[in-house]
Amino acid sequence: MGTVTYLPYKDKIFITSNRDDRPDEHKALAPAVGNYSTGKILFPKDVTTGGTWIGIHNNGNAMAMIKGAFAPHIRKDKYKESRSTIFLKIFDSENPVKKFNEIDLQDIEPFTLILWLRQNGTLWEMRWDEYEKFVKSLPADMPNMWSSVTLFDDKMVAARKKWFDQWREAQENITGDSIRHFHEHGGEGYARLNLSLNKGAVHTLSITSIEISEDRSVMYYNDMVTGEQTINGWLFADENSDEE
Repeated sequence: MGTVTYLPYKDKIFITSNRDDRPDEHKALAPAVGNYSTGKILFPKDVTTGGTWIGIHNNGNAMAMIKGAFAPHIRKDKYKESRSTIFLKIFDSENPVKKFNEIDLQDIEPFTLILWLRQNGTLWEMRWDEYEKFVKSLPADMPNMWSSVTLFDDKMVAARKKWFDQWREAQENITGDSIRHFHEHGGEGYARLNLSLNKGAVHTLSITSIEISEDRSVMYYNDMVTGEQTINGWLFADENSDEE
């Protein structure tokens, strides 16, 4: 929930997330499929909350979460509900943008959602700043990067975007492997700012990458603590046949 990149390249969409958190407080289970009212969702699960920060729906949609909205906030000792479970409530919808606009977020910690809608090929950014909701449609044909405002100031965010731009410009051919390598090794050697973070008690706990093509959606998961790596996903044709 610290860094997310969105990258359209040729016939694929890549969405990759670094989960930056305290390892002693936020253990996670490798991605598994859960059955929900609108279908199946594949996601890594926060052991404490049962929620998640990234997922793919069998309808082809994909979503990732970043901590915070526009600026750092003062954390309360307790919130009504974890934003990680709010993630699933919003994502379990035929129209997650509409669901975000409708759901009650009072007493929920600030967050940002990045949503890819397969049905119409659109990209959305949805922010909750503890007081108001903000929804923005973004160019789906342009790469983008988000860094958590709870971990990085404006100068750090700008530096990370610059690294992302430089990395893309240096690639002759972009693959899922190369993107995941950037998320693990990108930066200038400064552990408190690198893509793979070591910021005191906060570390990059996992890297999750989604690859979406015309006929399938695949999730690659790398647990940086245990070394566990998994690959899961589905063919959209198979999912459509299950619904018939």
